[in-house]
Amino acid sequence: MNAKELQSILREEITSLLEIYDKAQTDVKPKVTLVVGVNGVGKTTTIGKLAHLYKSTGLQVLLGAADTFRAAAVDQLSMWSDRLVFKS
Repeated sequence: MNAKELQSILREEITSLLEIYDKAQTDVKPKVTLVVGVNGVGKTTTIGKLAHLYKSTGLQVLLGAADTFRAAAVDQLSMWSDRLVFKS
């Protein structure tokens, strides 16, 4: 298997996962988004951007941090919420 074949397989798998999301009930409230991943991949930044997107479409947003490993994550999430969500 070469890199292009692997990329094609990964694209198909990710697309199939996203199709499941498209079929999710969109009228159920409240909506909860759980973001998980390894250290340093941009989870907190992405959460801030998602919150900004949701707020700009008229949704109410509540952010919560539960990082027990990196205490600064709470401060970083607070900074992103101030910058993108509640002060824009």
